[in-house]
Amino acid sequence: MSDKLFTPQEVADLLKIKKNTVYELIKRGDLKCRKIGKQLRIRNDDLEEYLNAAKSESLEKEIYIQHSMESEKTNEFQNMEEMHVNPGLERREEITRESYNNRGVIICGQDILLEILCNYLSVQFEELPIFRSYLGSYNGLYSLYQGKVDVATAHLWDGETGEYNKEYVKKMLPGIPYRRIHLVSRMLGFYVRAGNPKQIKDFKDLVREDVIMINREKGSGTRILLDQYLLKMGIKTSQIKGYEKEVTSHLACAGAVARGSVDVSMGNERNSKELKGIEFIPIQMESYDMVVKMEATRYSWYHTLVQIINSREFKEELEGLSGYDITDIGKILD
Repeated sequence: MSDKLFTPQEVADLLKIKKNTVYELIKRGDLKCRKIGKQLRIRNDDLEEYLNAAKSESLEKEIYIQHSMESEKTNEFQNMEEMHVNPGLERREEITRESYNNRGVIICGQDILLEILCNYLSVQFEELPIFRSYLGSYNGLYSLYQGKVDVATAHLWDGETGEYNKEYVKKMLPGIPYRRIHLVSRMLGFYVRAGNPKQIKDFKDLVREDVIMINREKGSGTRILLDQYLLKMGIKTSQIKGYEKEVTSHLACAGAVARGSVDVSMGNERNSKELKGIEFIPIQMESYDMVVKMEATRYSWYHTLVQIINSREFKEELEGLSGYDITDIGKILD
């Protein structure tokens, strides 16, 4: 029985969760996996290890606890010292450029579509290690500037221009030629409990005495958008209960709301569908873009990456996940 291999869908069926939640567990290192060809497989022993670790906790709570623990390491993420191996490899471990002698490609960002992208790329370049960093948008761009990652992704809203990413990339890569490519558009909004019992509809509702929120970490695109709206509206963060409590993913935010620990959090629409008991209140559509230094365009891995992004197979996988607008996917913006 220990040699049995499960597909992500089979694990989802066994745990009575959605397949995307299985990918999230793999992404965060909670559930080990291995790659066979283009496919991810989970060993029975690794599934049992996860179940033993979870014990009697519900899946939502397990995810929440994991992300809460990671939020305590926010300074490590801000220092950009923690990188993680692509989940297509068998185990998760910390890496730095020095640890693999400057070989391989590091792709930075938190969206599940990057896991799919890395899996496609690793199939095309079996001899080239493909690594993942889970830094948020702002810290990811800074890490790109410092030469710590090869590909950054961002959804950074500029409250003055109303544009996404353009001004941030120009300012955070001063004097460095770069290329920015659009990936997807996603709806960002509030996560509230089903039925919206507190009738939360706007940022102004966050200051109410009966409302408790949970926040994203500094440097994430969601946190930056929230802070800009609060500044524009003259709302002090000290007025918001729970503002200082941070987690490091959309799913952790949704999990906190689903369990009733808080009344509201923010994230994208797709993740609101991962847990039961969540209602999504849309705020605005955001642009999720990929950024590389122009020097990267000399390498074959970059051109293969672009081909994958524009491929029918990749687009179909994203359409299957739902929550993505792929109308302009692959469009060169800068």
